[in-house]
Parts: sequence; structure tokens; C-alpha cells
Amino acid sequence: MSKEKERLNQIVFEVLKEKLDASDYYKFGVKYFGPFLYGYTNWLYNSIKRNNYKKVFFFSRDGYMMEKAFHFFNVKNDIQTQYVYFSRKSIRQALLCHCMTYQESLKFIPQDRFFTVEKILDYYGFSLNESERIAKKYQINLSDSYLASQLPKNQIIKNVYYSAKQIIDEKSFIQNKLLLAYIRQINMSGKCVIVDIGWHGNMQFYLEKFLKINHLDASLIGYYVGIDPILYLNGETNGYIYHKKNLKLRKSILCFLGGYEKLFQSCEGSTYGYMERNGEILPVLEDYEYRGDDKVISYINEWQSGAVFFISKVKDKIIKFSDDKIWAYSLIKFGKNPSNKDVKLFSFFYNADGGKSYFVSQKPLYDYSIKEFIYALSNSTWKTGFMKSVFKISFPYYIIYSLMRK
Repeated sequence: MSKEKERLNQIVFEVLKEKLDASDYYKFGVKYFGPFLYGYTNWLYNSIKRNNYKKVFFFSRDGYMMEKAFHFFNVKNDIQTQYVYFSRKSIRQALLCHCMTYQESLKFIPQDRFFTVEKILDYYGFSLNESERIAKKYQINLSDSYLASQLPKNQIIKNVYYSAKQIIDEKSFIQNKLLLAYIRQINMSGKCVIVDIGWHGNMQFYLEKFLKINHLDASLIGYYVGIDPILYLNGETNGYIYHKKNLKLRKSILCFLGGYEKLFQSCEGSTYGYMERNGEILPVLEDYEYRGDDKVISYINEWQSGAVFFISKVKDKIIKFSDDKIWAYSLIKFGKNPSNKDVKLFSFFYNADGGKSYFVSQKPLYDYSIKEFIYALSNSTWKTGFMKSVFKISFPYYIIYSLMRK
């Protein structure tokens, strides 16, 4: 172990010593998430100061803990910050009315391998009740799934799209108007830093496209945990763990993608769209996926409190390492090579984006059909954790994941 790693481990141990009676989730926040969040925010703040940027927008949900940590660094408030409500869904809903054909409408589809009918209809802006009526009309099941690569040729979904196009466009036109007003309301103009978790750059792509279509004068500089845009972006992008010019740690992050998102997220629903009330544009939020589940919400609050406690203890120390990513390596290792105890820690968690996708398996291997297992693994946002939860034994699951990603 290098001297720098030993030094960092000692720093973490000293902070953790003060919370030995805390819950496992709080300790996780101190030991893993806190150092990661500190390293990321330190990198973010120093880069923004170095480039003399003055206006920073933290995107809702994933930017929640980023903004909270940023205040520990921005003590003089010389950088203007704002927590704003955007999501892939809220922006793409405003863009769909500009699509003329079915194939064109699919260009905003997420990078998932499989899509259920429910998820596709959710993508087009239909509520669950609306989706159920559409499914009944076309005699299809909301749980039916299709390969994303086959969607452009899928005659069933294509027929549904053209049949409902007028409704899709009407919904989208209203959201286009409201989103335009919201962007003006938050004064997103000129050179703007946007802060989000990252991955494929879709949020920046959607927003840049919307700004261009509506002739708005704003240039975006994105700051992310990791970023590898798959679509052309006009603005700049910066990634803490990985970026376009150095993708060495990309797979190491993406195998635990859902975990990182949950760590950073606020306990509120995703932005569904926008509404006007008394001349003010307000976000319309979906139901929070864990609403009413006080146990899970308390776990999230605990690890976030643990992370904030860690930052509060180290923020005034003069700590310099040759590698600014060193703060992140423990959490990266946790995501890549989880123990059975680690898997159990996150066994309650799932993503809700057109249907529930649990991080880890909710049943034993013998209860799966081959097709069902492949689908569940493909939709899990913690691939190594999912495999560990099914097979239990020690095995190089990250190597298997890496081969799957080739």
C-alpha cells in the first residue's frame, strides 16, 4: 500500500472512530461515500475557481448532495449556485413535438438494452392509467419487452406512436412552452456550469438541443462524476473519474451505476414536467419511488449524513495527494467486488423508470428462466452486486461484467 493510501485510510479511520455506535448505513457514508463526495467536490470547486466561472446550476436529484457539499467549499459565496429542476423526461417531453416521424422520436430513448411496453409509453409521456388503456386497446401487455435495437422496426410500437401522435405532440407543445419559461425564470443564459452525475451526456444533449430550437443564448459547461458522450455536444464536458480522453475507470464506475445515483439523490421524485402557478413556473414531480417506506428513506438519510459529517471534519485540513481520484477508490472497489454483506446493504433498493429494476436479485437462481435471468441482469444497475446476490460464492464477477460490456 502506498504512503498516500495509508494516510487517507488513517484520515477515514480517525473520522469513523467518532461514530462507532452509528448504523451500518451511516458508517458507509463516512467510510465510502464521504471520501468520494469530498474528492469530487474538491475537484469541482477548484476547476470552477480556476476557470473563473460564476454561475453554477446543480441539477435536481443527482445534484442534491453535490450542492450540499459545494457549500463547504464556497464559504465566501463568490460563486452563484442554484438547484434547478431538470430530468431527461422533462426535457425530452418538450422535444417530442419537434419530431416528425416515429424513427426521429426514438433519438431521445435511454441507452437500455431492453424496453417494456410500459417503459416505452412512459417515454412518450403517458401516465400508467393512460398506458393501461392503450395496452388494452392494442391487446398488448405492459410487461412485454423488446430489444432497444429492434424498436425502429417494431410495427406494434410504431402503430401505437402514429395512432397517439396528436396527443403526444399536444402534451409536448405545452411542456415546450413551460420549459422555455422556466429556463428564462432561472436566468440560464450566457456561460453556465451544469452539475450532474453524468454517464452518457444525454441531459446536456437534450438541453443543448432545446436551447438551440428555441433560440436561447446559453452555452453549457458540464461537470460530472464520469462522462463519455455518445452524442455530439456543443458545450464542454468534464469528468472527475473518467472523461472522453481517459476512460480507464469507466467500467469500474458503470458496474455500480445505480448505487452512485442513489448515493447522491435527494428524497424527492424525478421531474415529470412543469406547471404555471400565479405567474411562476414550478416543477411537477413524480411520486418518490420510496414514498411511504420510512425504513429505506432513513437508510438514505443516514449515509448522506455520514458523508456530510466526513466532509465537515476534513474540509479545513490541508490535504494534498498526487492523484485527486484517490478519495474515490474505496467506493469504486466496493461497487466492483462486493461481499455478501455489502449486497445485503443495498438489497432493498431499486430504480423506478417505467417499472421497478432492483439492484440485486430478489429470488434464488432456480426460480429464474434463462430469458428472465438475462433480462433482470441486463436491467440491474449494479451488475456485480446482482451476480453476487444470485451465486453467493466468491468469483471474479467484475471480469464477467467487463466481458459483457465488450
